[in-house]
Amino acid sequence: MNVKIFWELIDTTREASGGNVSGQADLLVEELVKLSENEIISFDTILHDRMDEAYDAVLWDATEIIGCGCGDDGFYEFRGWLIAHGSKVYENALADPESLMDLIEMEDNAQDGAILYTLNPAYKQKTGQELPWGFRKNRKPALLKGIHLTAEDMKKRFPKLAAKFGDCEKRWAKWLGN
Repeated sequence: MNVKIFWELIDTTREASGGNVSGQADLLVEELVKLSENEIISFDTILHDRMDEAYDAVLWDATEIIGCGCGDDGFYEFRGWLIAHGSKVYENALADPESLMDLIEMEDNAQDGAILYTLNPAYKQKTGQELPWGFRKNRKPALLKGIHLTAEDMKKRFPKLAAKFGDCEKRWAKWLGN
């Protein structure tokens, strides 16, 4: 498994699922089962390397605007959602988070990280066993790159995202059915 094959699996399953992230995760499990045990674990390593690469305060601040808030779990899920959209979307978002503006609609759940939960079922289907305890033991926790901005500075840094997603009171009322 290498990064090129990783992104090919992401692209193939995204296209086959019609862009449905949960459906993509199911297809990804089916594809991972076809690989060797080592390749499945290698896929997970590459996935988490991409997750670490995207552990950036600038991207998190943009996600805060898009989602009308975003905590640790939400940003974890968002990074999975971002990776599920393929290398081009991923790289563009890292370079300029406002590139996400045309991809995400108001009603979209950009914190659906279903692909993050493909390793365990794929490994179990492949081997009939649970993943070995501590298989990531040598992995160091990622440190957040950069510092978070204030809400006002986020709006200045991401004017397009703020214009599209910034009225959280209206959005929350819509989501809550008020």
